[in-house]
Amino acid sequence: MKHKIFALLMTCVMAFSFCCTAFAESVTNETETVSTNDTVSNDTSSDDVQDTDLTLTAASAILIDATTGRILYEKNAYEKQYPASITKLMTILLALENGTLTDEVTFSHEAVYSIEQGSAHIAIQEGEVLTLEQVLYGIILRSANECANAAGEFVDGSLEAFAQHMTERAKELGCQNTNFVNANGLFDENHYTTAYDMALIAQALLKNDTYRSMMSNTYYEIPPTNKQTETRYLYGQHQMLNPNSLYYYEYAEGGKTGYTVEAQNTLVTYAKKNDTELIAVVLKCSGAQHYVDTKALFDYGFANYKTAKILSAGEISQNVEITETYHDKTEVKKTISAVLSQDVYATLPIDADVSQVQQEIHCDTTKEVPVTAGDALGTVTLTLNGETIGTAELTAETNVAATTDEERAEASAQTRNKILKIIGAVAGGLILVFLILLGICRYIGHRRRMKRRARRKAERKKRLSRHDSFPR
Repeated sequence: MKHKIFALLMTCVMAFSFCCTAFAESVTNETETVSTNDTVSNDTSSDDVQDTDLTLTAASAILIDATTGRILYEKNAYEKQYPASITKLMTILLALENGTLTDEVTFSHEAVYSIEQGSAHIAIQEGEVLTLEQVLYGIILRSANECANAAGEFVDGSLEAFAQHMTERAKELGCQNTNFVNANGLFDENHYTTAYDMALIAQALLKNDTYRSMMSNTYYEIPPTNKQTETRYLYGQHQMLNPNSLYYYEYAEGGKTGYTVEAQNTLVTYAKKNDTELIAVVLKCSGAQHYVDTKALFDYGFANYKTAKILSAGEISQNVEITETYHDKTEVKKTISAVLSQDVYATLPIDADVSQVQQEIHCDTTKEVPVTAGDALGTVTLTLNGETIGTAELTAETNVAATTDEERAEASAQTRNKILKIIGAVAGGLILVFLILLGICRYIGHRRRMKRRARRKAERKKRLSRHDSFPR
C-alpha cells in the first residue's frame, strides 16, 4: 500500500513539473512581444494631353483639373516667365496659413513707400491699421501692392524673410522653377515662375476654405480707420467675374490678374461647371488676349473632360499585420486596417462612365513597428481603357508603437510575479496533497495496528479459553 501511495505522490510531482515548464515557455513568449494580438494623386504628366485645335497667343499656358491636378492642356508650361501680380496668390496663401481674418495689421513705412510710383495701391498711410481680411480684399480686388507688403511683414516680420518663405513654400508644393524676391510681383529679373508652378500654387490656395469664401466677391468696403475718415470702396479687376464685361464668363469663380511691362498681362482663373472645377494660367499675353485665351482653355476643358467621384472614404479596407522583432524573433503585435481616408476623384473623358474605371489594390500584408495613423501602407491604382488615370493611398487607421525597454521590463516583472504566484499556488496544493496523503497513510497504518492488536487480543482470549477448558 505504501508503494502505491508513493507512486501517486511522484505522479503529482511530475505533473506539476510539466505544467510549470509549459507555463514558463508561454510566459517567455508573451514577455518578448508583450501582445500577440484621401486624396487621389492623378498622373499629372502632359504626355497624354490630347491634340487640340487651340490657338493661344500666351507665351505659356496650362489648364488643370483643380480637384485631381491632372494636366488637360499645356503650352510651354515649364518655361520661366515673370508673373507680375499673380505672385500675390502666394502672398494670400501664406497670410491665410499664418493668421486669421480678424488679426490687425499695421502698415510700416517700408510697406507703404517701397512700391513703385504709379503701381497699384489703395492709398494706405503709414501707421494705418486694417484687419487681415481688409488687407486681403485690397489684394484680391485691387491688387494693392502696399497691402501685399503689409501682409508679408505681418507673417514674417520683414519683406526679405517673407520672400524667402514664399519660395520655400513653393518648393513644398512641388514648384520646380519658381523664385520670389517680393510679395507683390513688381518686376525683378530674379522674380520668376512658370505656368505649371502657378497652377500648383493656385490649386493649394483653392483648398483653403477661407479663400474660397472670399474669391468670388467683386465688391468690398473698408470703413474709416485710425488714419482714414472715409470709406474705401473696392471693385474687382478680373473681367471674367464682371457680368457687365465683354469678357464675362459664367463659370468663372475667382482668380488674379497681373501686369508689368516686362511680364505683360498674366492671369490665373478658377472656373466650375457642375462637379468639374478647372484652373487656367496664362502668362505673357498682349492686350486682352489673357481673357480670350483663358476662355478658350475653359471651353476646351469643359467640352472634353469631367471630374468624377470614383471611391468614397472608407470604401476600401485591407488588414495589415503589424509585427515586432525582438531577439531575432518576429511576432504579430497587432492587426490594423489600411483604409481610404478621403474620397477619391479622377479626371475622365466627357463621354466615359465611372463603371468603366478599374481598380487595382496593392497593400502590404505585414509592416514592422512603429506605424503612425496616416502612414501609407498601400495604394489603389485607377485605370481606364488600360491607362492609369490616378492613384490613391491606403493609410494606417491607428498607431502601433514599438515596445519600449521600460514596457518590456514591466511586462517581464509582471510575468515573474505571475510565475511566482502560480508556483506558490501549485506548491501549496502539492503540500496540501502531501499532507492529505500523509494523513491517509497514518490513518491506514493506525487501522492496521488496531487490527493487529485486535487479532492478537482475540488469539490470547482463544488460548485462555482453551486453557480453562482442560480438567484440573
